[in-house]
Amino acid sequence: MGFLQYMLGNLLPDKQEETSAESEVIVREAIVPTKTFETDFAAWLEAGMHKGLLDYLKECFVTRKADPSAAVNLYFHESKNSNGFYFRAENPWNTQDYRFLVHLFAKKLIALNYVQNHATREVIEEGGVLKIKEEYFLKPTLKLRKQIPYEQLFGNIFIEHRIKGDETELVKVMVNTYTDQYYNKPYYFEDFLTELCLP
Repeated sequence: MGFLQYMLGNLLPDKQEETSAESEVIVREAIVPTKTFETDFAAWLEAGMHKGLLDYLKECFVTRKADPSAAVNLYFHESKNSNGFYFRAENPWNTQDYRFLVHLFAKKLIALNYVQNHATREVIEEGGVLKIKEEYFLKPTLKLRKQIPYEQLFGNIFIEHRIKGDETELVKVMVNTYTDQYYNKPYYFEDFLTELCLP
């Protein structure tokens, strides 16, 4: 073993321990809505609490589309096989409002022949601050995979909700599609936004 390898062998483990001390995974679990959550979500919908948040996002969409350089709290991702958007939290909405919004998006997609492939929550302590990442992955139901080319609907849907402390930082929604001969052409991304009650 050379001198450099010997030194790296002694140095790297300490560095890894230092990194793990700075960022530690505390919880990694499946997200399963409780009865209380579902009850509170239903009350949130019944009171029309979702409307103000959706209207705000619609306004951001319209402004961003009209002027891509506008100073607005919504950003698009566009590439050959992926389309999506993300936005940061704004007052007066809180983390529970954003959790309910993500849950609403998932329920709307399930009503469109999607199934929730998985939903996970990871809690990390980093520099004394708790960071939570909630991820949802939805795919078209297997009932649509009876023959080639397969129906992919809008594509596979990935939703991410990031929380720092007890405040939402970011919500991201991505649609990933296939372009090979095994799949039908995906539905338009604009129609996906309409299904989420967005322009």
